[in-house]
Amino acid sequence: MRIENSFVEKLIQDKNPFPLLWNFMTSEIWKNQEDLGAFYGQEKKMKEFELFLHRTFNEIYTELLPKYCMGKGYKIKLKHPIIFLDSLSVREGVLLQEKLAENGANCKLTYSFSATPSDTKYYKEKIDFNDLKGSEKYGEIKDIESWEIDGGEKIIWSDFPDALLESLSKGKTILSTVTETYSKVEKLILRALEQLNYDKIEIMSDHGYVRHQGAYTFSMDKNDQKKVRKVLKGRRQVPASETGEIPKGMKKFLVEYNNFYMAKGRYVWPVSGKYSKLQHGGISLIECMTPRLIIER
Repeated sequence: MRIENSFVEKLIQDKNPFPLLWNFMTSEIWKNQEDLGAFYGQEKKMKEFELFLHRTFNEIYTELLPKYCMGKGYKIKLKHPIIFLDSLSVREGVLLQEKLAENGANCKLTYSFSATPSDTKYYKEKIDFNDLKGSEKYGEIKDIESWEIDGGEKIIWSDFPDALLESLSKGKTILSTVTETYSKVEKLILRALEQLNYDKIEIMSDHGYVRHQGAYTFSMDKNDQKKVRKVLKGRRQVPASETGEIPKGMKKFLVEYNNFYMAKGRYVWPVSGKYSKLQHGGISLIECMTPRLIIER
């Protein structure tokens, strides 16, 4: 993948690089393709882009992403209904924007940030979700096949696509794919938009996800994987208070911020007894920069 010198120069100059990074991801990497398989195949380009940033602008991972995800003083302004989709990433954001535009909606795709760490629990704490849902009419989608809303909800939390993504495999048996998951989520969104009685609606996400397959991850020596797995106890994040001394040379795979150790970029490691195709909780563009769709019809 070619990265122009003009892009690098602007990246160096900008105090806030994220508008530039988001535009690059949505215009140069995640391009519309003939089919979903080809679209998701662009993950290799996304991995190459993150590897370039990791090697060249390490502070994006060690300082800027954690800082922006902390979102000190961040507050959701509930001017119109918001549908929260658990684990929706930039990939699906691009696809949904295209589909909604095809259906005649005016749909703007921009971005927001996850939390530090990039996990549902910490995101809900960041946005004061319990207070938010207690202040307005609230709905939940917990069953992809059977759910109802009455159209007056101002806040809807969907466990999808996360609940589907987590069940893509059982042991080492592949049960489903990311493309099948997206198709189900697209149907969910189209149905929800039909039922909501508002002209303007937002879709937001708590975090994205990394794909735990060799072609899409940063390379790591097996001994290093073992050491880091021991530090993070098989997760992509752990409170610093739960870890002992970090083994020599391991900090290059981790981000230390806000009393947490988190996986940096696309470094991943297998966990004994588990097989997961997807993970979140670390500090990477694909986990931390989340889509925000603003729909007017």
